[in-house]
Amino acid sequence: MEQSSHSPSRSLRIPGIVWAALAIVVAGVGAVTIFGVSIDLALTFGFFALMIIGHSVMHGGHGRHGAHPHRAGAGGETDEARGAEDRPSGGCH
Repeated sequence: MEQSSHSPSRSLRIPGIVWAALAIVVAGVGAVTIFGVSIDLALTFGFFALMIIGHSVMHGGHGRHGAHPHRAGAGGETDEARGAEDRPSGGCH
């Protein structure tokens, strides 16, 4: 019998995008049942909300687009390329 490295006292961390998706589903169900919104309209706006939130999560790794200049040094590499070793990669580009 193998021992598991997962300790029961360690809390499970749910990513923020999952919480956002659950909030969109709850809001959609509430809109349909309470306010009488049509299901196709709720699905359409829920899909748009998920795309916007997903795009924000993709860009969460590097901040604003103007936050990282692309200047080339004497060696030909950009500032971003020189500092890439000590920075986590993230974002959509």
